[in-house]
Amino acid sequence: MLRITFKTMYCNTTVLILMLSVFPLLQLGSCSSDPDIINEGVIVDAPTDDSVVISVLRITEFIIQSIDNTGLNSDIVGVIDEEKNLIYVDIDTSSTSTLQLKPTITVDSASTVTPDTGTPQDFSEEVTYTVTTENGEEENYTVIPIIVEPENVEPEIVETPCSSNREDSGPIIVTEHNQRIENLHIKTSNQHGIEINGFTGVVISNCIIEYTGAYMGIKFSEADNLTIENCSIKYIDAPSSGPLTDATRNCIEGFDSQNLVITHVKVEDGSTGIRLDQCDESVLTYIEGHNMRGPFPRGQLVQYDKCIGGLLENFSVFNDREIAWTEDNISIYKSAGQQIKKGLIVGNNSPRGVGVMFEDQNTEGARGGTGGLVEDVDFLEMGNGVASSVEGSGNVTFNRLRAKDIICSELGQGRGIPESNSLIFAAFETIGGNKITDCLVYESCNPTNIIWPEYSFEVVDYRDDIDFEPREPIVLDFSCSATN
Repeated sequence: MLRITFKTMYCNTTVLILMLSVFPLLQLGSCSSDPDIINEGVIVDAPTDDSVVISVLRITEFIIQSIDNTGLNSDIVGVIDEEKNLIYVDIDTSSTSTLQLKPTITVDSASTVTPDTGTPQDFSEEVTYTVTTENGEEENYTVIPIIVEPENVEPEIVETPCSSNREDSGPIIVTEHNQRIENLHIKTSNQHGIEINGFTGVVISNCIIEYTGAYMGIKFSEADNLTIENCSIKYIDAPSSGPLTDATRNCIEGFDSQNLVITHVKVEDGSTGIRLDQCDESVLTYIEGHNMRGPFPRGQLVQYDKCIGGLLENFSVFNDREIAWTEDNISIYKSAGQQIKKGLIVGNNSPRGVGVMFEDQNTEGARGGTGGLVEDVDFLEMGNGVASSVEGSGNVTFNRLRAKDIICSELGQGRGIPESNSLIFAAFETIGGNKITDCLVYESCNPTNIIWPEYSFEVVDYRDDIDFEPREPIVLDFSCSATN
């Protein structure tokens, strides 16, 4: 802390004698009487406690602590460049489930910083902080995030045994921790294909599950650290078109289970592909989906319900609008911190459904606060909307999204036309903090209805004049090859 000391002035002895000669009544008390002050005619500074504290325009520490940020594995300590007023933070996206992070900022005790310490910020881009002293002086600092992405691995399946080499099996109920269920072809019509209740560390690998009736392909609860890998799961008794009999026939459904890994998994014709309820920090990668069948409130490829954090990356879903019965393609309900990345969504025939929907993040029962990221996802044949943050949600970023072939007419199977007049981005009844960055909408059927309401977005950055080639879909092969 800087201090400026104001020194007390003292009288010179020569001047003092002259003054006493001219003004004999003048009292010595008008000058200092400290004997250490006057020494052989030399003026000496006296010690003093009279000082004024000047606050410093400086950030002394910038740290993003894991204890304050759900989904962050370790603290991120900023490196401060005092000369340039820059702060560098290294963010490894594999170690955090969201880029909406709360920093702890230390400044001089007599200064303030804006935005305030602990305020969530989107660190996918630069953030400016202003330090202000008591007397109103200001200094800006720019935080520069250095984003480290995990290496992009192309979709692949580990060597998968032919179906003829898989052992035929009926339904399975897990009976112990760390149980492994491998290389099976499970067929069931009278209970769930695989059921797990209260057992952790289970691995389901290289299985084909065909199920029907009012059941699930895989159903689990209190099954922390579950891994589902290299599996194909299909509801085999779906009608030729339209919804299933009820909404309880999901390919995968999980409750109250943490740290799930679901990778290289194909889901077909279920009410919903993957539904997670109170399942925190899940990792879903290389997911292939086809024709989600509903009915309402199901119809999603993936739904997060009261979940904290989670990653869905490298995925695709194709819904034939004359076969599927969709709602939101990806639903983030009463949940926060999810990252939806590197995906392809084709087909939505719901008059109310949206491609990716964040909703009710601050309503009763919601978990995780607010925030989320949708990045590098392509949307085709959408009607009611591409991406939304609504009804109490906020701090959601839509980055590098691309949309075309938007539908204004009949959506399919007599479900009507889009109720939003084919809106692309929405953020109504939001708490704010939403952003549209570097997005592309090509030849929308309703070019005057791209964003509503625009004032609900802090940043609006999109183009509407460039065609694009959609991302390649995820294709997982579970059949026998000629060499097997």
